[in-house]
Amino acid sequence: MRPRISDGDGMKTRISALMDGELEDHEIAETLRVLRRSPELRSEWCDCQLIGDALRGERGLDIDVAARVMSALDLEPTVMAPAPRRMIEWQRPVLALAASAAGVALVAWLALAPGADGGLPAAKARLASAKQGPAVAQSTPRLQEYLVAHQAYAPGGTMVGGARNIRIVAASGEGH
Repeated sequence: MRPRISDGDGMKTRISALMDGELEDHEIAETLRVLRRSPELRSEWCDCQLIGDALRGERGLDIDVAARVMSALDLEPTVMAPAPRRMIEWQRPVLALAASAAGVALVAWLALAPGADGGLPAAKARLASAKQGPAVAQSTPRLQEYLVAHQAYAPGGTMVGGARNIRIVAASGEGH
């Protein structure tokens, strides 16, 4: 018993049987009528014919795909790249001047920004005081409290780190 004609897979089987000559006359007429109405089944018919030709070793099936692609590319329109934008004559010196000004502004901001070490003169002064050796201050406990409380207002810039935020004032004397 043959598969029903409305079944998609059954119809593919009927197409294959039609190609092999295995259908009876009334089945052939019914299958051809369905093939005429369905583009999808006609495509299936063509695929089956191509497979059969390939299995039988028919000539003319080998297609030169590269030649077809190259000929299609030759027919494509050539798209030219747009012309490069040219700088207007006055733009180059203005951009160079702007870049120079930005560089100078950056260096000035880094050197003179609040919180900076104050530049080269302050560094020379600290170096000179370091060469003299540690200074020993004689102070009272009340003066020490004052110095610790007002350390943020002392010259020399900001200090980073936990222990470096407080300077210890050494006291020499018999009072302690």
